[in-house]
Amino acid sequence: MELTKKLNRSMLYALVPLLMASFFSCEAIYEDLEPCETEFRVKFRYDRNMKNADAFSSEVESVNLWLFTPEGKLVWSGAGAGEELKTEDYAMTLPVVPGEYDMIAWCGLPQDETFALAADNVAVREDLMLSVRKKNDAAGDYMDAEMHRLYHGMQRVTLKEAEQGGWVDATLPLTKNTNVIRVMLQHLDGSAVNKEDFDFFIEATNGVMNYDNNILGSDKFTYRGWMKSTVSASFDKDNDASDREGDNSGLVRAETGNDGVQTEVNGLLAERTVGRLMADRRPALVVRRNTDDTDIIRIPLTDYLLMVKGNYNSHMTDQEYLDRQDDYTLTFFLDGDNKWYMGAGIYVNSWRVVPPQDTDF
Repeated sequence: MELTKKLNRSMLYALVPLLMASFFSCEAIYEDLEPCETEFRVKFRYDRNMKNADAFSSEVESVNLWLFTPEGKLVWSGAGAGEELKTEDYAMTLPVVPGEYDMIAWCGLPQDETFALAADNVAVREDLMLSVRKKNDAAGDYMDAEMHRLYHGMQRVTLKEAEQGGWVDATLPLTKNTNVIRVMLQHLDGSAVNKEDFDFFIEATNGVMNYDNNILGSDKFTYRGWMKSTVSASFDKDNDASDREGDNSGLVRAETGNDGVQTEVNGLLAERTVGRLMADRRPALVVRRNTDDTDIIRIPLTDYLLMVKGNYNSHMTDQEYLDRQDDYTLTFFLDGDNKWYMGAGIYVNSWRVVPPQDTDF
């Protein structure tokens, strides 16, 4: 028994140096390894829309991103486009050291001459001021080119090393800066509207967007170059009569055939894309009758668009609503002299709005 205890004690004494050597050798091994690295990435999100759903992968076609110091000096810039943006887990790698940065993005910048940055070689935040390229004639400055979908994002972010390394993701939310405006003209009696008889304009001051997406200046220019098309729809009078009762869409002004069976709706549709709409600015929508060069419609556009905000989400601010809603249709009715019949009201996205008697502003 005593012999066994002595043997166990001797073995324990022999193992202690081995265990200590093993501990120090393991420590030496880990000291030789490189520390775990952190990769910084940014993901983009476009859910500032009426559906509150991220539509980045389905809408945004290109990304231009710049990182600045808090003082506004450029640190890094990168770009992405095409199919890679459509993947659900798309992220742009940021090859920068840990720190605080201002991320600014213009997404959807076209390759044509629709917009112009303040500088070809960006060095400071102010170089990211974006302007609409305008033309000029005797009537003044104007834009007649199609505007591609444009998005802006800006956010300050602090990038920190992860203790175990790996990815550290930041998210940059986007705001859409372009809107589709459609104007429908219909005769009260349902007769066709000649597209050569009318032209459409928006007089605006939103031609210069700062790096923070605020609109700068008050220089007026005109959106021209509207796409115009005549439209019509036919439906069976007997079958659809009950369905049309109480319809407030504003589109049921019809032409009845001699046999009393077919009812036809006719109209002139004009549409184009415009820049960011601001709640504190009042662009004018103008419809001109070309037969005598008379403006038959002139209204403060954003005032009328905001009249139907309550029918969507009354909790939004006016600016949030204008940023989220990017597609508008306004319907006007004309009398036999091609004058605006104000008594029928205006339909904005299918909601009826009765204009005041005095529409000057």
